[in-house]
Amino acid sequence: MKKLIFVVIITVFGFNIASNAQCINEKLSYPIYKQGAALVDQFDTQGQEIVRIEYDLVFTSKESFRNLSADWKYTIVGFGDDGVKDLDVKVYEYDDLLEKWSLITEDASTESFALVTVKPTKDALYKVEVIVYSFNEGYDVARYGLMYVHD
Repeated sequence: MKKLIFVVIITVFGFNIASNAQCINEKLSYPIYKQGAALVDQFDTQGQEIVRIEYDLVFTSKESFRNLSADWKYTIVGFGDDGVKDLDVKVYEYDDLLEKWSLITEDASTESFALVTVKPTKDALYKVEVIVYSFNEGYDVARYGLMYVHD
């Protein structure tokens, strides 16, 4: 399943490289939504359910919070616009004993998209951190999309 999603992402991003570049100074939002729409179409075609979609600006990192169920295995996909060179996501579970967020999984690729799977150990609030480690030349801010998907 993870390999299939990876192939879908490569296909979507390969297609979008030829699309219009996005520059924050021109305030163009459509390209990131277009990438997301292609992913939605693919997930729907594969019979997967998207339970959350988020778009926002990112300068260095952003945090997103979501209640996840132990009944499901989730795939979390993060993707950046043309300004992003290296985007990663990290997923954290709150540790009541230590009273802090503990990292449970992360994507450490050097691509403009990230993909992780999570099988929660309990029904709880989880934190997903979207991190841009590097921007393409001429960018210091970009837009990202984040999707939470399960079968």
